[in-house]
Order: sequence, then structure tokens, then C-alpha cells
Amino acid sequence: MFTAIITAFVSVLIFHFFESRNIVIKLPAGVPAAVSNSFVALLPGFVILLLFWTVRMPLGIDINKVVQAIFHPLLFAMNTLPGILVYTLLVSLLWVCGIHGDMTLQGISDPIFLQFLTANATALAHHQPLPFNTAMGFSSLFVNVGGTGATITLVILMLFSKSKTYKELGRVAFPSALFEINEPVIFGFPLVMNPITMIPFIGVPLILATGTFILMSIGWVSAPSAMVPWTMPPIIGPLMATNWDWRAAVWSAVELVIATACYYPFFKTAEKQMIAAENKPADEAKAEA
Repeated sequence: MFTAIITAFVSVLIFHFFESRNIVIKLPAGVPAAVSNSFVALLPGFVILLLFWTVRMPLGIDINKVVQAIFHPLLFAMNTLPGILVYTLLVSLLWVCGIHGDMTLQGISDPIFLQFLTANATALAHHQPLPFNTAMGFSSLFVNVGGTGATITLVILMLFSKSKTYKELGRVAFPSALFEINEPVIFGFPLVMNPITMIPFIGVPLILATGTFILMSIGWVSAPSAMVPWTMPPIIGPLMATNWDWRAAVWSAVELVIATACYYPFFKTAEKQMIAAENKPADEAKAEA
């Protein structure tokens, strides 16, 4: 993917260089535009092909290997506990600022996590130890339980809230949260720019990532080895991703308990404020009467 990005940039720059300096094949004015435009691309297209052929064949430079060498430190870091914690922290911080953290970092992280998953699947097929803990599915299924920030637990708390607003929001958000979609909670609660819920929203994923990484490192839970859609519900998704390792399902259930316990005191504070806001019009009406 990175090689494709590089070649696209180089190709566009070469094409722009030729076109901006009018170094193109021109046909008479009477020639249809569809035909003349195809000839405009001949010279820059020839140069582009010649450049990449020269780099790959006579010079023997493998661009894919060059890109891999450049990103090797990042590949190594993403399979370490500090590396995955930094990634998890960045995702949560971006969400708190109102930016889709997962999608923002997906262009960099997904090729790495997919490479890890491929290596794990190959190792599993040859009955070898799985080399990568943070393969695709680690963050989406074990860390982002019910959505980034493990917000399905917040939705469950809202379902039993004394606040009418939160209870209604919980009912609306629960079906999507069950399938890892939590935008209704993030922007409806809201979690964006909310100092009360900012702490558990950032802290819970770090706790879950640490616990999952340690359990996989000591062999108590299998690392992901199968491609599973990120929209799979908690417990089921980790079970499928780890080649039906029942311990992954148990740990996913424990994660829900941990996340709920972490969110509970902060939710109660927000709930108290919401109830006060809901009762304020009634109190003002009584005062006027």
C-alpha cells in the first residue's frame, strides 16, 4: 500500500512537470478532445514507465523492501506493549477532540496489523507459536470492546440510569454499540470534549490493552490468527479471531466488567448533573407558582 502511495505521488509529479511546461504531443485543433488528451499523456507516461523499470530492473532496487526497511522500527514498536499503548492513546485522544481516531490512524496501522495477522495465520497452519500479539483484531476486538473506549459498558449503565435522558439514549445506542458502533454515544452523551468521561474513555482502553497483551504474552489467551469483521459483538468476536479459544471469550467478558467498574463513578457524576438539569424547569415552575 505504501509503495502504491509513493508511485502515485511520483507519477503525478512527473505528469504535472510535463504538462505545466507544455512538453506534450499536440494534435491539430480539429481533433476531438478525447483523442488529443490521450496523446497528452504519452510522453509523461513513457517517462514514468521508464523510470520505474530502470529502478526495478537495471538497478535492481525493490521498492517494497526499501519501504519495509524504512518502517521496520515502526513494525517492531507496534508489537510491543509501549508501542500499542501509544497507538491506543492517540486513538482515544483524537476521539476526545472530535476526530475519528481509528479512521485517522487506519492508513498507517492497518497494513502493519494485517501483516502481523498473516504471519500468525501462517504460523498457526504450521503448528508454530504465534509471533505477533497485536495482529489485526487486537485493538478492534479486545481493546475497543463495544466501540472505541469500551463504551458499550457506558451504554449498559445508561439503560439503568435514573435520568430519563440517559435512559432514552441508552436504548437508542445499545443496538449499534452491540456491534462496535459507538458514534451515538460519543456525540450523544457526549464524550467529545467532556472532562468527566475523558478519564475513563482514555484510561479504560489502556488498561484493557495492557491486560490483553500480558495474557497473550504468557500464553493464557491466544493471539488473533483469523480475520474477523470489527463489527462482531464482544465475546463472540474475540472467540472467532483466536481460532475459537474459549479463554479469549472469558477474558472479553471480564473486560466488560472491568470497563463497567471504571466508568461507573464518572457516569454517576454525569448522571447527577443531568438529573439536576432535568429537574431545573420543574423547580423554576414551582418557584414561580
